[in-house]
Amino acid sequence: MNNVIKKYIFVFLCIFGSSCSSIVSPIIENRGYVFDEELLNKITLDQTISSDVLDILGSPSTTSAIDASTWYYIYSKAETIAFYHPEVTDRRVLAITFNDADKVNNLKYYGLEDGKVISYVDRQTPTRGRELTVIQQLFGNLGRLGAGSLPGN
Repeated sequence: MNNVIKKYIFVFLCIFGSSCSSIVSPIIENRGYVFDEELLNKITLDQTISSDVLDILGSPSTTSAIDASTWYYIYSKAETIAFYHPEVTDRRVLAITFNDADKVNNLKYYGLEDGKVISYVDRQTPTRGRELTVIQQLFGNLGRLGAGSLPGN
């Protein structure tokens, strides 16, 4: 009798566990420019000018910091499961470069696999001098004021 109850409990837990796992589905966030292939096909090299690109695709997500002749349209898809941090599952970047005649010179596509992880250095730059406590800062100037530095002299 005891083994039969254990089997029923095991079956119940399996069914309950599988139903709970199907309830928790990821929250999907689409961020940035959503690409439309029909609109992208309207852009032709050495024919489309920058104002036409603005009319077709809209404002770019960002432009090049060095010169404004490169526009970037950026899209990313992030999935969040339960209470975990969002994980970027897809990223697309379209770089449009213009020549001196203001016509599209180059179209370049980048994906999530083209990105590089940058590790930040969290070291601190040492400063000159010594660190003072609050009491040293309060009482450190007591003997430094002379009569010549007082107002009115």
